[in-house]
Amino acid sequence: MVEVLERKPAEKAVVVGAREAYYTICPVFSASNVAQELGWIEEEFNKIGAKLSYLRALSPEQGFLPHFGHQFDHLFRDGGNIPSIWAKADVTDTTLVALTAGHHGGQILVRADSDISSVADLKGRKFGLYKSLNDKKVDWWRATGERGILVALKLAGLKREDIEIVDAPDENRGFGNASKPSELWAKRRRDELIYTTEVKLLQDGKVDAVYTSHGRGQTLERTGAFKVIEDFSRNPDWTLQVANSPYALTVNTDFARNNRDIVVAFLRATVRAAHWVNANREAAATILHRVTYHEASADTAAAIAATDFLPSLSAQNLAGLDIQKKFLVDHGYVKRDFDSRKWADASYLDEALRSL
Repeated sequence: MVEVLERKPAEKAVVVGAREAYYTICPVFSASNVAQELGWIEEEFNKIGAKLSYLRALSPEQGFLPHFGHQFDHLFRDGGNIPSIWAKADVTDTTLVALTAGHHGGQILVRADSDISSVADLKGRKFGLYKSLNDKKVDWWRATGERGILVALKLAGLKREDIEIVDAPDENRGFGNASKPSELWAKRRRDELIYTTEVKLLQDGKVDAVYTSHGRGQTLERTGAFKVIEDFSRNPDWTLQVANSPYALTVNTDFARNNRDIVVAFLRATVRAAHWVNANREAAATILHRVTYHEASADTAAAIAATDFLPSLSAQNLAGLDIQKKFLVDHGYVKRDFDSRKWADASYLDEALRSL
């Protein structure tokens, strides 16, 4: 049996075998990234006669948008939860099989030569906010930045009306293709990942502050041109650290139901990698550095020092997911709400854990 996934008429159809799965993983701290680099997912697939293919090995026209919308019927997606939530709400039926906690939350960045030393000083000032011009996908980076800005303002006793939002538009199209994630990310210069459009506005003095991720902020501070005035990772309130996290591992529902052993195989490899990472931080940092964007492996090691890589559908992880989902619904990033407890199915992960 072979399934043909129809794309736009101008594109060739992607032929997928019945025992073949595609995967895509964001450049985040997840055990699946390590499992893939070590060859463990493919190893587990080989044991059950299944085939593993990388989504971004396809052309950008075919492989880029499904990373966000989950439009392939045989797809595993691991990474930031905003696209996963959007895909479930507004695009296609998926099942949530695991979550991985991420506790950095992001930072508020200003120019180093600015007289601004706290978020309270930003009253009446301009915040740069990324804006994707690609309307075929959820604007996950804008959503992350908008929530970060609003959280920072609330902590400082300010409201949205107290600052001016300046959009930083970006075409946001797919780039290149590769045989695996580390090869894909090696094709992009790190400064392209760091100097996002809103950071360029800040660099040029057109805005007074931006939200950025921890890894980007660290690299930008080292240039001497920027300084961090708020770091959510230092706040004891874990709910403030929700930023496109916890990371979500999802799979198309029909495929999961019809190929339970393949889902369990993917999770077995991920759990094996999680245990290995938790016990071998420095070696794991070297691997994760290839698929993320901290400046050096030592920075990656420091960033993952307190991270538990073992995926879990724990009550806290699901609560974090709901915090992110509520923001997306309330601010119009997704149209339809849904019950995350019904989205999640722990039976696949439970089976993987029992089998190891």
